[in-house]
Formats: sequence, structure tokens, C-alpha cells
Amino acid sequence: MKGSRAERYRSRRRNDSEVSRFWIMGLLFSLLVLAFEFLIEIPADADWLQEMEMALFSASFTLLAFYLLGLTFVFSRGQRVGKINHQVIIYVWLGAILFHLFLLISNLSNQHVYKAGIILFLGPLFLTVYHFITYLSALREERAEQEAATGASMERVAYQMILEGSRVYSEINRLKTEYPEIEQMLRANDFHNKLERYALEMQQYLQVKQFERKDVELLEGHYYFLENLLTLAKQHPGIIESRQFARRED
Repeated sequence: MKGSRAERYRSRRRNDSEVSRFWIMGLLFSLLVLAFEFLIEIPADADWLQEMEMALFSASFTLLAFYLLGLTFVFSRGQRVGKINHQVIIYVWLGAILFHLFLLISNLSNQHVYKAGIILFLGPLFLTVYHFITYLSALREERAEQEAATGASMERVAYQMILEGSRVYSEINRLKTEYPEIEQMLRANDFHNKLERYALEMQQYLQVKQFERKDVELLEGHYYFLENLLTLAKQHPGIIESRQFARRED
């Protein structure tokens, strides 16, 4: 239930962010359209109109090519391209390219037609920018979720290592209390100081707020050392003889 509630919260927050981003981009585009329509005058007999249309045609064709390359890269990596229908953006770019081509061929002398050409260039450009911003935002959130999941997994493994290491350390201390020769064996082989140091270091990791891969590997090394030491202690001749004697007494 908690997982589903958290997932719904993340989905709602993601949708709110996308809606806000869409309205901001839409507002900017609307302001540009109004500015081109009412504030900017384009002389109908200007010599640079055809050059402007050629530039818009070339830019539209180039941006469409880059957009298709970006989609190909995303699809090749098996990633999602977002909730936006990329086919609509492709069709809008194609429509803008055909419109610019029509203006180049027809050579019209109407400023509103050329303003429409500029708007038709800005429209798919805004959609493309919005699509990539949305995609990058979703990709960043997905990576953040993966990093959080990886961190939680490493934290779980680390705490499990600390718990198991504490149990092994307690068992070794119990054997040392019952069989003094075990402690003598540990001190004779220089295991005692290392045992105490490793056990203390594992307990100190309880204060760590975020575990890294190297921390988990260090805890695993400490745990395996304690486990091997416990196995070595159980195989001590003193323990084996005591167990055999206890069986004979029974």
C-alpha cells in the first residue's frame, strides 16, 4: 500500500511538472506569435524575404534531421521517448518544410504569409524543445529513482552484514568464555586485536547515513573474517575433546 501511494505521489508530481512546463512554453510561444503579428512589420517588397525563407527552410530541414537522430538514439538504447507523441512533431516539421518550400516557389509578396512562415518555424521548434526538456527531466527522475533503489539495497545489505557480524562476534565471545584455550589461540595467532577492531568498525557503520559500494564490500570482508574465525574456533581441539567427553558422560 505504501509503495503504491508513493508511486501515485511521484506520478502526480511528474504530471504537475509537465503541465506547468507545457503552459510556460505555450505562453512564451503565444507571446511571440502576438509580437510577430502586431508589433513587427515585414516589408512585402524586401529583397531579403527569399533569403529568410531559404534560411527557415534549411533550418527546419536540419532540425528535423537532428530530431530524428535523437529519436533513433533513444530508441536504440531501449528508452522511452516520453508521453509526447513524437509523430505529431515530425508531421508539424514536415508541414513547416512544405510551407517554406511553397513560399520559395510561389514568391508571394504578402507580409502575413511570411509571418506565418516564421510562426510555423517557431511552432515545431518549441514543441521539439519541450519534448527534449520533458525527456531529459523524466530521464533524470528515473536515474534518481534507480540511485535511491540502489542506495536502499546497499543499506539493507550493510545492515544485514552488521547484524550477522554481531551474532558471530557474540558466538566467538561465548566460546572464549567457555573455553579459555580459544582466547589463547586467538592471541597466539594475532587474531584477537583484529577481531576486536573489525567488530568495532562494523558497529560504527550504524551511524553512517548513506552507504557506498566500498562500504558494503568492507563490511562483507569483515563479516567473512569473523565467520572464518568462528569456524576456526569451533574446530579447535579443546572444543572437540570437550564435546567428545560430554558424549561419553551421557
